[in-house]
Amino acid sequence: MPATAPQAPQARSYFPAPTYGRHAPTLPPNEPVPGETEEWEAVTAVRPDTPHVRALRFVSTAGDLLAALVLIGGGMSLIGLASHL
Repeated sequence: MPATAPQAPQARSYFPAPTYGRHAPTLPPNEPVPGETEEWEAVTAVRPDTPHVRALRFVSTAGDLLAALVLIGGGMSLIGLASHL
């Protein structure tokens, strides 16, 4: 006696083989293949190491640190203020 129930005749044709048996379409010759690096993606920007570039990086870093200190200090002072009220 079989352990599985017999299938209806339509059950086998639910996923028609011709639909899933087709090959993937071929890409035209100039289409990029997924995963390939295009020429414009392989170019990297090189920053010149001049005083002006270093100054901008320093100002940006200093601004980020100052903003972090203000946010952390403000949060600490608000928590302290809330605990005293």
